[in-house]
Amino acid sequence: RSGIWLKPSVGCFSSIPCTLGRCGVVNVACSMADWAVGGPYLIAYMVFSVVVFVMEFYLDVRQYRKNCTKEVPPELKYVGVECNEEEFLKTQDYQKDKRLFGFVKDPLGFAWAVFNLFYTGPALWHFSSSLFEKGDYFEYKCTLCWLFLQGWVDKPLSSAFSLYSSFVLEEKHGFNKMTLGLWISDLAKSELLSYFFGGLLIPLLIWVVNSTGERFYLYAWGTCQTLIFAFMWIYPNVIQPMFNKFEELKDEELRKKICNLAAEHNFPLTKLFQVDGSKRSSHSNAYFFGFWKFKRIVLFDTLLKDKDDEDTKKGADEDKKEEDKKESTTPKEKLYSHSEILAVLCHELGHWKFNHTTMMLVISSAHIFILFYLFGQVMYSGESSQAIVRQFGYAETKSVMVSLTIFMMMFEPTEKILQLLMTLLTRRNEFQADGFAVSCGRARPLVTGLKTLSKANKGDLNPDPWYSWYHHSHPPLVERLKPIMDAAKKEK
Repeated sequence: RSGIWLKPSVGCFSSIPCTLGRCGVVNVACSMADWAVGGPYLIAYMVFSVVVFVMEFYLDVRQYRKNCTKEVPPELKYVGVECNEEEFLKTQDYQKDKRLFGFVKDPLGFAWAVFNLFYTGPALWHFSSSLFEKGDYFEYKCTLCWLFLQGWVDKPLSSAFSLYSSFVLEEKHGFNKMTLGLWISDLAKSELLSYFFGGLLIPLLIWVVNSTGERFYLYAWGTCQTLIFAFMWIYPNVIQPMFNKFEELKDEELRKKICNLAAEHNFPLTKLFQVDGSKRSSHSNAYFFGFWKFKRIVLFDTLLKDKDDEDTKKGADEDKKEEDKKESTTPKEKLYSHSEILAVLCHELGHWKFNHTTMMLVISSAHIFILFYLFGQVMYSGESSQAIVRQFGYAETKSVMVSLTIFMMMFEPTEKILQLLMTLLTRRNEFQADGFAVSCGRARPLVTGLKTLSKANKGDLNPDPWYSWYHHSHPPLVERLKPIMDAAKKEK
């Protein structure tokens, strides 16, 4: 016989004897007592998870109500945002559809996570354990198999959400530019990359923890730090070009202006790219990356498109063809002026000037160190640690990745607090970077640029204050413009 037969019991989930056919029959028997899910740690985690889910769902409802209003908020006029009712309602419809999608996605995702917690995760681990004989590399093989199976068990639901988001929601509001073939290609590339890097890095982490003694957290932290710095180079130079085409900025006039801006602030710009972000979405962005004196700036091609590009896509009438030919000889107006793009880049330079990236790296480094240290204290403290593993359904398993997974779940309450603090810090950094652009005399183009970005991306013009405070690391337009305008008045 071949296949897996797993059946939940009342009050706990247990593995009924499983069989696998391959060159004979392998019988796996885990008694109900060996694979019981339940206990104070698990209950505490579930209570916390339910409380967080209910709280976040309540915030979503608050924001949904704000997105259902049809009257233009008076705050927009106060900060100088000229928005007619038609434009406002289009933005509201997009934000409302995202909330409605979340009302389906989030409960289903939460229910699936609970099912994985009580059943799928332990079941797949015990099944993976049955496939390999005990030996020197048992933990490595079993862990990789377990993570591989978990990834594919989650794939149908996550793929369905991704397909709906791209080809229904984003398509409806004119943002999706991706084809089904490109979506499949992206999925295949992402999977292959995860297998490659996961197959290298997960065994490395297991080896470090098992081989370096009681102070393994120092070596694990050092390994992770090395990998972070390595991926800061690998991701933009190797991985991103697999998905997007990077080329030198074609607009020579804009190139000279950006180089002058960088020179003005002693920014060590080495290369200036434009990337074909428009082949997936019409959303716009700009960023910089690179180590120390080797910085590179990347502009999405959606920032460089003509103002009438959207109209052109809809097609022109036959009667206007001759007129269009005449107009083609004259320069077209850009959706974003050079001064607006420079103001947005000046904001990005503000992040560099105030060492925000370095600050985040230091915080991330300290966070990783504390996590590994606490992991060692909690999950490697003898019988009490093994009791925690049993409560999550993994019986007498002694595995680095199983223990780390359980520890991260128990650490989630603290992580939520830290995540909120990081959101607040990021908001503060955004306001500070805006202030830098204002101090450079770019308040007016920054304001108009942010308005254009918000309009093009259908950014939320009616944010709920509680929802925004909890979720938005980048403040919405209404919250962002007032400090810019106040700072501009002070500069004058």
